[in-house]
Amino acid sequence: MTYVSAYYHAFSGAQQAETAANRICKVLKVNQENERLMEEYERLASDLLEWIRRTKPWLENRTTDNTLSGTMRKLDEFRDYRRVQKPPRLEDKAKLETTFNTLQTRLRLSNRPASLPSEGKMVSDIANAWKGLELSEKGFEDWLLNELQRLERLEHLAKKFKNKCDIHEEWSTGKEDMLRLEDFKKCRLTD
Repeated sequence: MTYVSAYYHAFSGAQQAETAANRICKVLKVNQENERLMEEYERLASDLLEWIRRTKPWLENRTTDNTLSGTMRKLDEFRDYRRVQKPPRLEDKAKLETTFNTLQTRLRLSNRPASLPSEGKMVSDIANAWKGLELSEKGFEDWLLNELQRLERLEHLAKKFKNKCDIHEEWSTGKEDMLRLEDFKKCRLTD
C-alpha cells in the first residue's frame, strides 16, 4: 500500500507540473501572438502613412499643360488612382483598425495594460491623415473637372471663332479687287 501511495504522489506531482507547464506555454503563446499583432500594426501604420505622405503632393499639384489632351490624361491618372491604387490602401486601413481593436481586446482579456503605438501611429493620427488625403482628393477632383470644363469651353470658342474667320475670309475674297476698280467715281448719289 505504501508503494501505491508513493506512486500516486509521484504521478500526481508530475500531473501538476505538466499542467503548470501547459499554462505557461499558453501564456507565452498569447504573448507571442500579441507581439505579432503589435508588429503587424506598426508595419501597416508605417506603410499607410508613407503612402499617404507620397500621394498627397500629387493630389495637391494643380498644374496642367493647358491642353485638353493633357487634362484628359490627368483625369485618366486620377481614375486609375481611384480604381486601382486607393482600394487596397482602404483595405489596409480597415485591417489596421481591426488589428488594433483585436490587440486591445486580447490585452484587456488577459489583464494586461493597453498597447500604445509609437508616436504618430495612433488610429486617430491615421484617421486624420486619411481625412487630409480625402480632402486633397476632393479638391483635386473639383479642380480637374473645372479645368476640363474651362478647356472644353475654350476649344468650343476657338472653333466658333475659326468658323467666323472662315466666313469673313470667304466674304472678303475678291472685295479688294472690286474696291480698286474705282467705278464708284462715276456714280452719283441719285443713282
